[in-house]
Amino acid sequence: MEPLAHDEVIPRLAEHLRGVFEASPDGVYVWLDEEHWTCNENLASMFGFTVEEPENAPQFLQRLVHEDDQGMFSWNYWNRVRPLAFPATLRFRGVRKDGSTFQAEKEMIPLSFGGHTIAYHFVRAVG
Repeated sequence: MEPLAHDEVIPRLAEHLRGVFEASPDGVYVWLDEEHWTCNENLASMFGFTVEEPENAPQFLQRLVHEDDQGMFSWNYWNRVRPLAFPATLRFRGVRKDGSTFQAEKEMIPLSFGGHTIAYHFVRAVG
């Protein structure tokens, strides 16, 4: 695959993964950076949003993860995803649009697409 421009990566990857986004029972999202990511309907509804609300909203993912769990997210991104090392499974407290919290689990999978490192996530409520 030819290298893609930064702004082209997420739309192209979402199209490539459309079958997964539509068929997965989990919430799914792909993340390039805080301004370039997208999710499926399952992820948005798990947190009380429509797909259009969270997509590409700066700092949005930080609002979905309880502040006490954000350091773990960051560490796993920089030490597992960024170096394309290996997937990580995380348990965390999700924060819904209404401010309520819930226990969640996700797989954070490093992926290379169009010359960029992407975090590919599968999220589910647990407990």
